[in-house]
Amino acid sequence: MKYKKIIIGIDQSYKNTGISISAQLFSGEIKLLKVSSIFLDKFCTNSQKREYLTNKLKRILEKISNKSGDIVCIIERIRLRSQGFLNIDYIKSIGALNALIVDTMAFYGIPVYSVDTRCWKSQIVGTSKPGNPNNIWKMEPEKYPTFEWLKNTYPDLLMSVFIDMTESKKKKNVFSENGKLWKINDDACDSAAISMFGFYGEKDKLKIEK
Repeated sequence: MKYKKIIIGIDQSYKNTGISISAQLFSGEIKLLKVSSIFLDKFCTNSQKREYLTNKLKRILEKISNKSGDIVCIIERIRLRSQGFLNIDYIKSIGALNALIVDTMAFYGIPVYSVDTRCWKSQIVGTSKPGNPNNIWKMEPEKYPTFEWLKNTYPDLLMSVFIDMTESKKKKNVFSENGKLWKINDDACDSAAISMFGFYGEKDKLKIEK
């Protein structure tokens, strides 16, 4: 199926990079097509993680590059300060990850823009403030509003952000449902909202990444 425009939303990190794809049909209708993520925890070094992510991105782009003549990628903008501190090591490592994404997209002629975290949260999710998960989903308050937005707006894609933790030894932020243990993939949720920002957000809030 061909689309008028495709937006790739990426919430990048060395632990779990969320990747979502939304599209505008020629009728004007906008759809969130896919919500997913790439787990990178199994690798020991950042170099290995970047190599694996590059290969995964290439496979995704090979599948969608002929689906539209207008494809754009949006990533989350680097936060220079976290809780008031300037983390040089973080800035250097995430900068390398961003460069990887920009270079991979450039090979397919896809421009990459960045958007501030508070901006996409306020404009797409409706708030950049922490929410109240009521301990049902075992989520951190600052992560909950984006999940709630996805749950209410795109319920058919909800299972895409459920991680089966039944066989895992990790039990943090895990909840029980239908005899299984689950965890919400908040990185995938974030990438979905970032993707939709390309259609519903203010375009002057986007910054080209080169």
